[in-house]
Amino acid sequence: MKLRHLEAFLAVAQHGTISAAARARHVSQPALSKTIAELELLLGTTLFDRSGRRVVLTPAGSGFRAHALAALSRLETGVRALSGQPPAGLVKVGVLPTVAGGFFPAVALDFARQRPEARIGVVTGPNRYLIGQLRAGKIDLMVGRMPQPEDMPGLSFDYLYDEPILLVGRAGHPAAADPAPRALARHPVILPNPGAIIRQTVDRYLAAQGLAGLVPAFETVALPVALGLLERSDLLWFISRGVVERELQRGTLVALDLRSDYMAGAVGLTRQFTFDADSPADLLARLLHERARDLTAPAESGHTA
Repeated sequence: MKLRHLEAFLAVAQHGTISAAARARHVSQPALSKTIAELELLLGTTLFDRSGRRVVLTPAGSGFRAHALAALSRLETGVRALSGQPPAGLVKVGVLPTVAGGFFPAVALDFARQRPEARIGVVTGPNRYLIGQLRAGKIDLMVGRMPQPEDMPGLSFDYLYDEPILLVGRAGHPAAADPAPRALARHPVILPNPGAIIRQTVDRYLAAQGLAGLVPAFETVALPVALGLLERSDLLWFISRGVVERELQRGTLVALDLRSDYMAGAVGLTRQFTFDADSPADLLARLLHERARDLTAPAESGHTA
């Protein structure tokens, strides 16, 4: 097995088609197909399922990709060491909106104080986009809500804490004291985008309240956009608490009573393989867990008492 086999395999896994991967690697499509066929012969297994022009990783392919990414990462570290260059010390993190406002920045500052020579590179975007970046090896981990089950093969999820979904409006909203079902029947609403992790939970809640046919005025999980809309209108917004925590504390927004105890979901870190002990990525993972324990400890203590 040669390095070109691994690089070709990872390129096809990232781009989803032989033709796109061939363009990215500046080789011909037949040459790349031959390289993948050689690798599958060497491994004695099929790495991709073909469906027309698109290719999808088989379970064996998903497992092999994690090892291939780890091998290339360690090879890069070895090359840097032999050339006299210090370790890169860069942790690439995909950050979802639910942790971007407060939880992750607090952890990032702790990380900077403990490892001032290292860096964190932050990438933001929708859940599916960040999962693609994670699988392609472009980020080391993703922090936010737990991905959907169909997105989890080949990945692991480390639970941090549970976070509720809220229905919020501006301070002084005329329905602030109303139960959410009544308020939703009288005022326009902003729903999470269809691809957002929390959208399915919100849709189930609306169906349970007899509001399955509710047509939103807008769809977004972006705080700057939604905040501008909420402040200028009587719109209501379904969103994870972590996104609007600071606005709730400042009194800019208020949360309505959803009258439901299941509007919550797990927040954690998603990764593809285990980090080397004492590496920057390992330290960041440990700090995330420590911060989560600090957040949940008071609630757990109160519950025990």
